[in-house]
This record gives sequence, structure tokens and C-alpha cells, in this order.
Amino acid sequence: MKVEKPSLTETFSADKYLINIIRRAVSNAQNILIDRPQHGHITVLANDGEYFAEVEHMPTFCSLAANEFKVTVLNEKKLQNYKTGIGRNIDELLWQAGYYASGGRLMEGCGWNDVVKLNHWPNLTRLPATPNALRIAALLAAQPTTIEYTILSLKIKRHEVYQFYCAARCSGVISTVNETAKEPVLRPHRSNALISLLLSKIARI
Repeated sequence: MKVEKPSLTETFSADKYLINIIRRAVSNAQNILIDRPQHGHITVLANDGEYFAEVEHMPTFCSLAANEFKVTVLNEKKLQNYKTGIGRNIDELLWQAGYYASGGRLMEGCGWNDVVKLNHWPNLTRLPATPNALRIAALLAAQPTTIEYTILSLKIKRHEVYQFYCAARCSGVISTVNETAKEPVLRPHRSNALISLLLSKIARI
């Protein structure tokens, strides 16, 4: 089965977007503050599986280049500010970051011929979603199938299925079954406090 047009297989690199910053924190169980002046900030508490957001416009925030953000690894003292708060499920943030970064494109590492299954239903009442998200989820819940078959059988636009796939893949809502997904090894974020300590020791030598 072939894709109609090469232009419809445009991909994007997660490394260039907010999604990679979040995934690195989650993968390495780090608690971080992601800040972008004029746009707001997000606190990711990977150990608790929660996040707190004070963002002007989430679609814009999630679409900014990764190098525009300042990332700070939170120490225990700063974490105390969040002990009494109730955050949102971090999977919701992963969905949003993948959804807006995609914009209808496939994420590198994902393919139109991937066979995928629905692990659990996304809470579409709280998440950004394409018009046919319920139909896509229902089809994948019935049985594992390819992204291409989903497009053809439901007769919906390719970019819509791609955007759903990216959001769902990033948040763990769906997974591939035709092969073991090759997830990248994600490096932890550097601690500014540790860097300052090392520089201080070097200066005293």
C-alpha cells in the first residue's frame, strides 16, 4: 500500500519542541520548571505524575521551539511550593504537547503503516482533539490496525489521523504492535545548581 503524495508524509522532530523537554523529565523522573517570558511557565512533577500550568495560550506554548525555553531542575526547597496543590495528570500535558507540535504531521519514528492499538480511552472532554477523534479511537479500540487503514476506512483527512496518532502516542494512549517501538534514549536535564557547584570548585583549584 502506497501513500498518495510524498508531501503528505511530512514529519517533525520531537527534539525541536516542548514535547521533548517533557519526555526527558518524565523518562528521568525529574521535576522541572519550563519557562518562556511573555508566554508563561509549566511545572512538571514527574515523580508525582502531575503538572501545573500558568500559560497564556497553550497551543502557542506547545508550538514554540525547544531552545526558546529556560528549563530549571527543581530542588527540594522549590518543590515545597507545590506540596499542597493538586496538579493535572501529566499524560494530559504529553497529549497537548504532541498534538500541537504535530499540526497534522507525523512525528519522526512514527509511520503511516504502523499497526497500532488503543491502550485506553483518552479523556476527549478535557483534551484538544480533531473532529473525528472519537471515530478514530473507536476503530482502534475494536482491533489493532494501521494508520493508513484508519484513514481509508473512516474516509477522513490524513492530517487529522496523523495529529491524533502523535498526541496519543506521546501520551501513551496508543502503542504499536507490529514491531517494538524504538523509543529514543532521553538525557536528563542538567541541574544549574550542580553546574554552579562544579564551576565553583574549579575556580578554587
